[in-house]
Amino acid sequence: MIDKCFPGKGPLGHSWLQGIYKVREKWSSAWVNSHFGAGMKSTQLSECCNSNLRHYLQSEFSIPRFFVHFDRMLDNKRDAEEEEEYRALSTFADCRFSSSAIVKQVADLYTPKIFQLFLGQYKESLSYNVFPNTELAQEGNVKIFDVFTLLADLSRFDSRLLIVDFDNGEIKCTCRKWESSGLLCKHQLRGYDLLWSTTCNVKFHHIPSSLILKRWTRTAKTGGNFGFAVSSTEAPSKYRSRLFNISAVSASLISRVCLNDDLYKTTMDFMSDLIKKCEALPTVETAGTGGSTNCESDVPVRNVKGFKPKKDSFKPSKRPITEAEIGRAASRKKKKTSRLEEEKLKAVEESLKLKL
Repeated sequence: MIDKCFPGKGPLGHSWLQGIYKVREKWSSAWVNSHFGAGMKSTQLSECCNSNLRHYLQSEFSIPRFFVHFDRMLDNKRDAEEEEEYRALSTFADCRFSSSAIVKQVADLYTPKIFQLFLGQYKESLSYNVFPNTELAQEGNVKIFDVFTLLADLSRFDSRLLIVDFDNGEIKCTCRKWESSGLLCKHQLRGYDLLWSTTCNVKFHHIPSSLILKRWTRTAKTGGNFGFAVSSTEAPSKYRSRLFNISAVSASLISRVCLNDDLYKTTMDFMSDLIKKCEALPTVETAGTGGSTNCESDVPVRNVKGFKPKKDSFKPSKRPITEAEIGRAASRKKKKTSRLEEEKLKAVEESLKLKL
């Protein structure tokens, strides 16, 4: 095959192949899997952006109109994200019939979508077997195990290595799914199940917190750092920055407070006191804004070269209406009503003839 693809020179004499091989860390899955990518492929980002923009944009849009529709798309995305966040905080998976402590643990931690992905990996892990590896060297409390299974089509074995740390209860797999996506693979889950059932080590009864990525949990937005810098150069940008900061902190606070009754009561009392204090304060105009809170009215409008102001084509008539025009309009209205009455009378006469 190599001789057919590279006749005469061979693969070592091909400059393009040598150049691609030098940057193999950027495209080969053997190297890329060791870096976190949230489970996304390189082409998914551009495809997702194109599919989202296709419903809002057209090629003939001007630049101002483009940004108007782009803001609409962002607003819809934020609304969908808030709905999904509310659904994640208010719905929980039913794990009453599951005997696995790991499944019950992550059902309360992961969001519903991530939990379904986890559940798929757990179901696939039930067909795997785990045995100690006797060929590779073992170091202290770090042991190596073989995990394998025969695939459904009976074509080949799926075999991996598990690196088990008995000190902290962490299990790493050579498939590197956790390193690339932040989710435990089926090999790791099978290792936790079998090691707990065979050794009864409490550290393998639950997944350690170091292997649960906060990005995929229900409380992913809580505890963030919202120390945004507020620009004081322009009043509109200062207003927008304040509005964004308060919205971000409020969203983080709401998602955390709703999970605890005491925090909810304390927050509601504090908010009522804060509202009373705000109502008691005198109305003070914001410096540089003239007391206006409308962002659109505060934005300075400049004359941009290349754009001509569009004149209104509709001009209301200033000519007064004469009495003759009023009379003609009244006569047309009478003719219309009389015509309708004649049609009704004809319909009644025809119905009477049919009955006779």
